[in-house]
Amino acid sequence: MRSSTLDRAIRDALALIRATTGHDLGEQTERARKCLAQAVMDSPDAPQRALAHVAAADEHLEYGELMEARTLLTAARSFLPGARAAVPARA
Repeated sequence: MRSSTLDRAIRDALALIRATTGHDLGEQTERARKCLAQAVMDSPDAPQRALAHVAAADEHLEYGELMEARTLLTAARSFLPGARAAVPARA
């Protein structure tokens, strides 16, 4: 199973949309969407619930709804084997 690829893409996407503001918002969001789309294509055997959450997050990213997308991506990680659901908070 290539869930680690999907997990990595989710973590990368979360980092890209963490605190994006201004004119970079569209560019960072698009990079996150491309990263996720490639990982989904590379991980067809990933758990369906994780894939469904990633698809829903992509819809929110399309409309610039970052908080909703982050929530869904974080939840998607909980369905991946060996992945931690929580993203560590900054100190």
